[in-house]
Amino acid sequence: MRFFPLVFSIALLISLLSMRWLQEAKRQNVALLLSSYLFYAWWDWRFLFLLVLTSVTVWQAAKHLHDSRVALPVGLGIPLLSLGVCKYLNFFLDSFYAMIGSAPSHTWSLMLPLGISFYTFLAISYLLDVYHGKIPAEENFLIVALYIGFFPTVVSGPITKAQNLIGQFHEARAIRWENLQIGIQLFIMGCLKKSVLADRIGVLVDDVYGAPLAFDSSTVWLAVIGYSLQLYFDFSGYSDMAIGCARCLGFTLSENFNLPYIAENISEFWKRWHISLSSWFQEYLYIPLGGSRSGLLKTYRNLLVTMLVCGLWHGAAWNFVLWGLIHGCLLCLYHLYASSLGKSVQLPKMLGIGVTYLSVAFCWVFFRGTDMQNITDIFYRLFAWESFGVHQMYVYAWLSIILLIAVSLYSARRNNRNGLIPNMDIRKPSRFFILWLEIFVLLGLMYTGNNPFVYASF
Repeated sequence: MRFFPLVFSIALLISLLSMRWLQEAKRQNVALLLSSYLFYAWWDWRFLFLLVLTSVTVWQAAKHLHDSRVALPVGLGIPLLSLGVCKYLNFFLDSFYAMIGSAPSHTWSLMLPLGISFYTFLAISYLLDVYHGKIPAEENFLIVALYIGFFPTVVSGPITKAQNLIGQFHEARAIRWENLQIGIQLFIMGCLKKSVLADRIGVLVDDVYGAPLAFDSSTVWLAVIGYSLQLYFDFSGYSDMAIGCARCLGFTLSENFNLPYIAENISEFWKRWHISLSSWFQEYLYIPLGGSRSGLLKTYRNLLVTMLVCGLWHGAAWNFVLWGLIHGCLLCLYHLYASSLGKSVQLPKMLGIGVTYLSVAFCWVFFRGTDMQNITDIFYRLFAWESFGVHQMYVYAWLSIILLIAVSLYSARRNNRNGLIPNMDIRKPSRFFILWLEIFVLLGLMYTGNNPFVYASF
């Protein structure tokens, strides 16, 4: 998906020009929706109808929630059915045939529509917010279609809740310098994270995960650590690009990452990692199940169910289900520790960060592994230590990761815990120089191979 930055830029340019030439909010929204649909159709125009169908369905369902019993089931059912057929049909069929010990007579060859997991959750968020009275039902289809199909968020989020974003589409927007300079800096930072850091780390990760038994243990450890960084830079890079594009247009999207690898426990990690998804599951699944209000056993049940669904949302394979189950168990263990020993036994801060990071990094093995045999081989190499040393061509990676961690810790000390929002005044010569230095680094060091956004496949 090397075209993403280019198509992002084209969609952003069309939207900015519409803001410059069109003064009314309705006309601006028409141009913004057209550029959003152009952005989505550029990938594959055939799946654009599914995005439109989802938008029409929840728009009509929300309007009739209080005068029709079938409005809510239909409004939720059609998007979820689309997601289930496109993403999970083969998984459930294969699992069923494996359970009965038979081979499937036919396998459906279905291409996964781009971003369907994300825009389905956006649609559900809108419908449930209307149902619970948090926002009124929109009479104007244009607003609902924009919320679900908005080009910065349609592919990989952030999953901004309807109550936080829809109101912003009602106001006419003007091009403002403060929004442009913050948005541009965020966009460039996202490109650096993705094209320079994530993609280059991904070369090492792909090699090792492709044949883990061919490498020594130190190199496999390096790949496991590398993948945790690759995934972070890949997805937070996309989030920065999306938030930056929206900011240029005057929209404020939900924050998605807040230095997750300095979390002191697994609960804090999920408050810092993929924040928009975590808060979505908390509000629309965990709390409706009962949250932590019904005793310890039901709290553990709710945590396990929520994380199992989270794992299945990430991918239609048993390794994702297992990944979700392990995270659910870790959350239950932390909840048990916090409710029993947490006040009397406090772990040193650095120990808590180290244990949490290693737990998350090991869980990422289930996330990245191609199958259970591949995952088993990775863990075997991690702990068997049949050979030592680092493959010579990857020695530089250890040095790069150490440097990267040092720079990250320095940045964390210089910024508060509410995230990193670059806000240089690029009209000043020194700040303008830094901006162009970032651009030159991006152009000079970007990986030119084909390395898609990881979360675009979800």
